[in-house]
Amino acid sequence: MTTKIFHNLPALILAVFSLVSAQLLDAVLELPIQTAPAVTRTADGFIATGTVTLPDTTLQLSGAALRLASTGTVSVSFTAAAADKNDTNSQEARLFPEPSSNRTIAVSRFETPFTAVRIRFTVISASRITILSFGVLEAEDNDIYPETAPGILRPGLTGIEKPVVISRDEWNANPPKYNYRYHPYFDKLTLHHAAGWQAWTLEEGKEQVKAIQEFHQEGRGWSDIGYHFLVDLSGNIYQGRPEIVIGAHVGGANTGNIGVCMLGCYHPPETGWPCYDTMTKDTEDALVHLYAWIADTYTIDAQVLLGHRDYFGTTACPGDNVWSLLPGLREDIVLFIASGGPPDAFRLLPNYPNPFNAMTTIPFRTTGGQSARIVITDLLGREITSLEKKNTLNGYNEVRWHGRDVSGVRAATGVYLYAVETGGERRSGKVVYLK
Repeated sequence: MTTKIFHNLPALILAVFSLVSAQLLDAVLELPIQTAPAVTRTADGFIATGTVTLPDTTLQLSGAALRLASTGTVSVSFTAAAADKNDTNSQEARLFPEPSSNRTIAVSRFETPFTAVRIRFTVISASRITILSFGVLEAEDNDIYPETAPGILRPGLTGIEKPVVISRDEWNANPPKYNYRYHPYFDKLTLHHAAGWQAWTLEEGKEQVKAIQEFHQEGRGWSDIGYHFLVDLSGNIYQGRPEIVIGAHVGGANTGNIGVCMLGCYHPPETGWPCYDTMTKDTEDALVHLYAWIADTYTIDAQVLLGHRDYFGTTACPGDNVWSLLPGLREDIVLFIASGGPPDAFRLLPNYPNPFNAMTTIPFRTTGGQSARIVITDLLGREITSLEKKNTLNGYNEVRWHGRDVSGVRAATGVYLYAVETGGERRSGKVVYLK
């Protein structure tokens, strides 16, 4: 029997029992643990063991990782077995605790790529152990890119002012481990969630961002924190990598891609720990301003904003509680840019279609919580009909007019005026109706 001890693996990561648990890793090959880990009580605490069979035994790997929860002192080891059962590789894992929680990521990084049929993990703890997720890192996801010339910066369309950003010095960032590579162009925007690492205050945020950087650098073997910006639940924005350099947040699609990560966990289904965060108004406002500045500064179409899951479908990131909000977020970013800054609290958007035959939609934005009255008149000011939107939402709202008067009779072909009234304010527009 030959036993190889690895001392320096390039990168490793965590996948999960479910899709969700591994999302912080953002480039992990997620592997299910086929059978529940065996947990044994000992005189000193607990031992948990489990084995994962790899679906592709030809895949070049660079490490393995385990996410677990325990309140006691923990040690973790991995053993990778090749097709020859006598050929095994074993190594103690390095631990990366998540601040303000009982969760830890255990990582082993191998100094050379390897293949395996199965990987066994062993966890020893003085207290109870909960195994949350497991995963491996593909060797090619090494955060190494060929040298490139910086992308050409063109003047922004409206000169959006940059939001306040907590600098790397302020959160005590480590320097990159090796030279950055510049984006040769800018054409992608991506939103992530950290699947943990929650922060409400500035001090909490600094601690969590620093912890993520240490995991990315020392656990995964990357040059620096993978994201370009991170945002906490109070709307504080933290600088990750400089946005003009290639990040490490969407394996296979990092070039030209500026990535932002929300601290916290936003995907309730199938998680092994509390993951019920929802996007706060402060976070939303910060994201809209930040993406508007990025899109304007680097001439990127705000409509290209995607969640991490939209690229290759290998993750639930940025979580169901966020992903469904992306269409509205894109609209808000476009509106922010068009307004040259934060738009008015109440704004009337162009109706569509216009002209119309069967129905037109009249969209508007409000701070929400109030009713809105929409009055349709002819050019002489005579009221044709009125519509009402009760309990407007904070953000996008709409009403529809089917071209009929108050009696339900189709109006005559012609030009009509409409006015939206809410919260003591009034905005007007014009629509053409064709029978």
